[in-house]
Amino acid sequence: ARRQLSSGGCLSDQESIGAGWRGVNGGPGDRTSGSVDSGLRGSSDRQSTTNLSDSTTDVDDNDCSSIYCAVTTPKESSSPSLSPLNAHSFSRSLDNSTLSRSVEQLSSPQLEVEPLRRGKLRGSGGSAPSSATTGRSGGSTWGSISRVFARSRHKKHPSQNNQEAPLPETPSETCNRSWSPLTEEGYAEKLRLLREASAIPMERWRAPTVLAWLEIALGMPQYGPKCAQNIKSGKVLLELSDVELEVGLGVTHPMHRKKLRLAIEEHRNPSLMRYPCIGQLGHTWVASEWLPDLGLPQYSENFATNLVDARMLDHLSKKELEKYLGVTRKFHQASIVHGIHLLRMMKYDRQALAVRRHQCENVDADPLVWTNQRFIRWARNIDLGEYADNLKDSGVHGALVVLEPSLNGDTMATALGIPPSRNMIRRHLAAELEALVLPARDRCREPWA
Repeated sequence: ARRQLSSGGCLSDQESIGAGWRGVNGGPGDRTSGSVDSGLRGSSDRQSTTNLSDSTTDVDDNDCSSIYCAVTTPKESSSPSLSPLNAHSFSRSLDNSTLSRSVEQLSSPQLEVEPLRRGKLRGSGGSAPSSATTGRSGGSTWGSISRVFARSRHKKHPSQNNQEAPLPETPSETCNRSWSPLTEEGYAEKLRLLREASAIPMERWRAPTVLAWLEIALGMPQYGPKCAQNIKSGKVLLELSDVELEVGLGVTHPMHRKKLRLAIEEHRNPSLMRYPCIGQLGHTWVASEWLPDLGLPQYSENFATNLVDARMLDHLSKKELEKYLGVTRKFHQASIVHGIHLLRMMKYDRQALAVRRHQCENVDADPLVWTNQRFIRWARNIDLGEYADNLKDSGVHGALVVLEPSLNGDTMATALGIPPSRNMIRRHLAAELEALVLPARDRCREPWA
């Protein structure tokens, strides 16, 4: 009965162990043992493939023990001491493990498969893989994956640290934060002090209010440091003479000193102020709006340098025009004088002047308030477009045309650049100009309300 069971492949435990040792030692005629031996000794790929195919053909489909061992035996725990029933599965799993590459090997294309396979087989040495080999290869695919992710985490740490690190402040940011006159908080505080000071006499002003008035209301921040150092109240400012203004505040420019003096005198006797709106027209408005409206933008830089505001316009002399502002042409001087006259007629109310100009923007009426640009459009409308651009930077505006008695058709023709030989065009211009100007001059003779 035992021989019948042995011939059918059913062995006892002792006989299985004995047959296993014989298979490992390479018994003659045993294909399975030859397959394992050839795989462990690092044979060629062709021999390994042949042995694998041979061992596969030796498996009996009805052998449940071999199927169970092939499924349940892991590659890591496979050893040559197993029974002959699962020797063919051990050889197949071992050879497949040599042909597979871990995640690290796939990420390194320079590595070759064959040297790695031979190294693994040599490290096995016909027995279970050693601990050194397992530590080198990670033991399994999951060990290789864990090392890859560990490396990626190490690479991400420097970038995260760089993102969390605060950026250093630039010098411009530091300067902007420490420059108090231009910070929002400092400017808002100065505006608040000015609103409070509008209902308080200057003699009761404190030093911060005086500084805010000088820097913002007058637009003279260059004198702020000395003002903060020497002027401690509005009463002290009212008592300063012109020489003390020059020494105490460093105001050496004659036009700057005149501007400051006119503003101080206005606050000394508020009841004598004829034009309540005059303080709202600063030197920026004069240089950037008023002069271009007169057709004299070429003098804007000189007026801005001398800080000419509406108060100074009301007290401007011919000498100052020539010496400090560079206006030497008589026609340009007359243009500025009549422009100042119009401001007085409007009581230096910028809003009222803007309303009147808007009303006659598209109608040939009220030429007294016309700007230089409006006269250029008028010249185009009366078929003098080829000469209209000659009025740019000429100083021709409504107040000059209406208020200057000597201005007539010939004067306007000269400003337009019409040659004397063009008599027909000059007569046409004279007729159109009289129709526009004479009614306005008649209205100017009437008393103003």
